[in-house]
Amino acid sequence: REPHDPEKFRLWRQTNVFEQKQAGFFGVQLRVRLGNLSSDTARRLAALVRSWAADDIRLTVNQGVLLKFVRPESLPHLFNELNGLGLAEPGFDTIADITACPGTDTCALGVTNSTGLAQTLEKLLHAEFPELIADSHLHIKISGCMNSCGQHMAANIGFHGSSIRNGTLVLPAMQVVLGGGVDPQGRGFIAEKVIKLPTKRIPDALRTLLTDYDTHALEGEYFNDYFQRQGKRYFYDLLKPLAALDDIPDDFYRDWGQEHRYVQQIGVGECAGVAYDLVGTIVNDARERLQSAAESLDGKDWPTAIYYTYTAFVIGAKALLLAKDLRCNTHKGILEDFDTHYVQSGEFPWKGSFEDTVLEMNAHVPSEDFARAYYELGRAFFEQVLKTREAQLNDKVVLRDHYKA
Repeated sequence: REPHDPEKFRLWRQTNVFEQKQAGFFGVQLRVRLGNLSSDTARRLAALVRSWAADDIRLTVNQGVLLKFVRPESLPHLFNELNGLGLAEPGFDTIADITACPGTDTCALGVTNSTGLAQTLEKLLHAEFPELIADSHLHIKISGCMNSCGQHMAANIGFHGSSIRNGTLVLPAMQVVLGGGVDPQGRGFIAEKVIKLPTKRIPDALRTLLTDYDTHALEGEYFNDYFQRQGKRYFYDLLKPLAALDDIPDDFYRDWGQEHRYVQQIGVGECAGVAYDLVGTIVNDARERLQSAAESLDGKDWPTAIYYTYTAFVIGAKALLLAKDLRCNTHKGILEDFDTHYVQSGEFPWKGSFEDTVLEMNAHVPSEDFARAYYELGRAFFEQVLKTREAQLNDKVVLRDHYKA
């Protein structure tokens, strides 16, 4: 079959299809805008893949999809079917294939709307820089906050969500970072912060950067080499006029795709910014050991009950030591350090030596009386661990009150 749109097929073939090292087969890369794929489209894609490619679908780091082992004679038909699903847009992994995290659309840790900005920049590129659509050496990536879920630090031109105070009001902003990613020779770069701009001026910033690059770069000069040659100060001065806050239009106080005025609210995120409470996880592990000890007591298995109580002691102590960033890999070291940093300091109320109490198991045969008495000590210890941990958490700084983007 012939492609329904020959010109689009030509560009798609150029930018989205590559010949595999296995002779006679091609890989096909699908642009999925912002990684959004409905369940209905996914089911239709799965049925299509079973007929025209290998029976697996791979997700790519830039929010796309990779199909493998497509026969060359199947490419036109596959293109037609993908085009019907809206999955045959040319420009995979090019400057027009912008990676963006959900930002404030769904993530409570997001500061600005990265998806609305991404769509605006894509329209700008197609309208004003169509010659760059096939450029696979320039990448734009956007994160809604400083956490790099949108991979902004690995982009030639990157942006991350922020805010700017203008008198008593706050407007959404983007921190511009330049010079990141991997060049054609495989060299890796981490982007550098250049300047913070109102988010409504980011399209002008992109236009300015691309025009300057086109005008002043050497023949064939890679963007990151151009950035390094000119220096960060050059780009700061280039974009500085866009940072002016005089006569800011009211629209600048509304983020992309938002009708209400911008309000910065930070909560628990869904992404790389989520804090994993390692201490809390270890405390729960100690709780589970005590539960196992209680079950062993019910089953009259005295040695096992003593063992589980002992491990609850050690794990509970380890959790509180980690809360102070104190690390030890041996049981004896944990018991000694807990005595030093908690019992002797008075932060954890305990009569006598904690180490001696825990190691008392070595001086007794595993009888019922000792197993039950030892378990009660372990339970009392764990209740105090919970109280101590709660007091520590109450002293922590609240993220939403102190977040600085």
